[in-house]
Amino acid sequence: MKGIVYLTWFMIGSGLFFFACSSPSTQVAENQSTETEVVTKRNWSMNPKCCELKAEFLGVVVLDQICITDSETKLKLHTKDWKRVCVLKEGMVFRDDLGTHYSFLKSEGVDLCPKRTKMKDTSFYLSFESMSNLATSFDLIEDKNAKHAHKPWVFEKVDLMNCQWK
Repeated sequence: MKGIVYLTWFMIGSGLFFFACSSPSTQVAENQSTETEVVTKRNWSMNPKCCELKAEFLGVVVLDQICITDSETKLKLHTKDWKRVCVLKEGMVFRDDLGTHYSFLKSEGVDLCPKRTKMKDTSFYLSFESMSNLATSFDLIEDKNAKHAHKPWVFEKVDLMNCQWK
């Protein structure tokens, strides 16, 4: 009889032990899947989604492409004629049609002002914070009052509605 009581208590204790051990890992798995869902709700991903643009400013500066990931928006530009180019880090406005302004992160292939790079038909890149996937257009504007501004670029209402994101 004592053996049956001990066996019963052993089985109850073992069951409680296994239940207690399995619950936290189940909760962790549920929390992890919830976190993953939150991260993956955006249309963008760590792999860039790019769209060809071909917007021009004064027939000289061309905005070729926009690429967006979860971490940044990268704009590809080039000049059609010889031009001394620099990036006005403090005088650069990048905003979407929702009214959100995005901070400048870096430039590639061209220096920050006042150092200028003479170039023609050479691509350079500007990177900003990641743009909202709800945006349908954007503006890229160099402040005409910035210290080193010479013929500042103005790309307004660049349309994203017809983009074939690849």
